[in-house]
Parts: sequence; C-alpha cells; structure tokens
Amino acid sequence: MNRSTVVRLLVIILVGAGLGTVVYYSPGFFNKEEIPTYVPLKTGGTSVAQIILENRWKSAFREKKNVEIAYDSTGSTAGVTKTLDGEYAIGFVHAPLTDKQKDAAKTKGGDVVHVPVVVCAVVPVYHVKELEDKPPLNFTADVLAGLFLGKIAKWNDPALKAINPGVALPDLPVVVVHRGDSSGTTALFTEYLADASELWRKEIGPAASEVKWPVGVGVARSQGMADTVHLTEGAIGYLDLVNVFNIDLHLQHGAVQNHDKTGFIRAEAENMTAAAGAAAGGSGDAALKLTNRSGANAYPICGIIWAVCYQSQPAAHYKNVSDFLQWATHDGQKFAGRTAYAPLPAELVTRGDQAIQSIKSAQ
Repeated sequence: MNRSTVVRLLVIILVGAGLGTVVYYSPGFFNKEEIPTYVPLKTGGTSVAQIILENRWKSAFREKKNVEIAYDSTGSTAGVTKTLDGEYAIGFVHAPLTDKQKDAAKTKGGDVVHVPVVVCAVVPVYHVKELEDKPPLNFTADVLAGLFLGKIAKWNDPALKAINPGVALPDLPVVVVHRGDSSGTTALFTEYLADASELWRKEIGPAASEVKWPVGVGVARSQGMADTVHLTEGAIGYLDLVNVFNIDLHLQHGAVQNHDKTGFIRAEAENMTAAAGAAAGGSGDAALKLTNRSGANAYPICGIIWAVCYQSQPAAHYKNVSDFLQWATHDGQKFAGRTAYAPLPAELVTRGDQAIQSIKSAQ
C-alpha cells in the first residue's frame, strides 16, 4: 500500500480498552462533492427571532439556496448597533429604528430598509399554584398597569376578581418581575400599556425598552424572566409567546381584553394575524403598530419582528440578503404558526416586497 493510499484512509485509534476513540482523516479523504460548502450570512438580534431562524428557516433556506444563516441572539438593541456597524448583514428587532438611529445609519452605511418577517405576541405570565389546573386568568390593560405599578398587591384584589368571576383567587402577595435590561419585549409590552391604560400613561408615560419600574424584581433576558416567574410563587411577569413554549417551563399565561372590550383574547396564531391584518389595512409606511387594534378576535399585545438592513448592500452578499428576505416573507411563512408566531397577512407581505425591491448592490 503506497503512501498516497494510506493518507486517504480513515484511521481509527482506539485508546485503551473502550476508553476513547480518536478519529483522524486526511483533508483530501472526501470528494469535494461530499463536503458541501455554504456561503455564510451573518445576522443577529432579538432572541424572539432566534427560534424560527435556528429551528426552521436556517436549514430550509440552506437547502434551497446553499446559504448558511448564522444568528447571534444578542437582543434587539445590540441587533441594531451591530447591523449599523456592519457586523450583521441583517438585524432582527422588535421595533423599527428611531429617527436618531436612522440618522446614525446614514453616516455609516446609508439608508436602511425595514422588512416585516413574522408576527409575535407578548403575554402576561404568572405563577399561582392554586390556579395551575384552572383556565387562564383574564387581564385588562388597567389591571396589568395596576399590577406592574404595585397598586394591585394581592391576587384576590377586587379588580382581578371582577374580571375573573367564579375563580377562587388566593390571598397571595403579588411579586412583580420585570426586565432590568434594554428589551424589545418591554418596548412592546409598554407600547400596549401606554396606548390602552390611562393609569400607565399618567404614572410612567410612553413606550420604552427600559423602564424605571416602581416595584419588582429586575431580570436579564427572556430566560431570566421565565426562570424567575417559574420559581417565584405569586409572580407576575411578561414574556414573548414563542419563549413561553421554547423555554418550556409550563408557565401560566393569561388572556387579555381586546380593544373593543367585548372579550378576553388568547395569544393564538389566528388572533395574532387578525391584529396584524387590522393594522395593515391602514395607511402609512411599513413601520406599523399592532398593539391594541380593533377587532373582536385581535389579540392586543402583538408586534412585528422586523428585518433591518442597509438599502445599499456590498456586492458580495447583496443577492443573498435579498433572496433570504424574499424567501422568509413568502415560503418561510408556512413555519410561523408551527413555532408560536403568526404568519404575515397579505398586506404586510406586499409592503415587505416593496422594501426588498429597494435593496441594491453597492456596485
């Protein structure tokens, strides 16, 4: 056997009697056809987008276009920063860029485009042992505001009892759990409260990704929220629906009164899409607000996960950026309902198409 044959053999060295195995192979052992190489496309941002990207879109798009999507779950704030700095080709965020961020983008890489990619929802999560085998609790905007402002301090408060008739609410202290870091989830939750609750507007003000909470325990990231609520009897918090299921701690999560005050709505795919459809029917640019939309079935704490990128893309990955966004907003939508998101309504897909068509190569 000559040397060229030997170096192409797969050599297995057994270390001891079953104590370990080390596998060596020559770089030329496989044919090029047997080792597929993929073009990388670096992206990142909110943890909420990570689930569908990592679990569904990544493999499906790789097989279709031979492009490998790499995703960093760094949060919405870092997603914006790293996209504007050129580290990410695409950033995924809970909210469109502010005017200040757009101005900063122009000094670095030019205009940005926003493409809606999927509908998400935030739900109130709680841990009350006596209610574990009961239907989900109902919440209104003012009750949620009262809880997170510390004005409702017991689970058997009259305000909660009034909207949960027949439920034996315990005489249990409420423990508020909130995000202590900058969070797109907080921005969406407070956008709803600021729109729907006069109490919240008076005490706190407009929506924000960081809030000076008057009471409660501050935690970092979605995992911290889920863990703390799960371990704390009497806790109330808020979490993206996709993380309720992905983190899989069997957290209790409630129904929220709709805008029309005709019922309490669960965050389910059809109710989330109903909210998005109500928003998409309006005028204006693609920076749409989905919270507290009118409609009997519209879940009121909904938002859009946005893909943000520069309009002028480097020639090296301009086509990959455009192709991925086009695929995600069309074929990729079939995965949304399977992963606790909701697919985009047709009107938002059309708005996304217009944004994608504006993406150009820098050359």
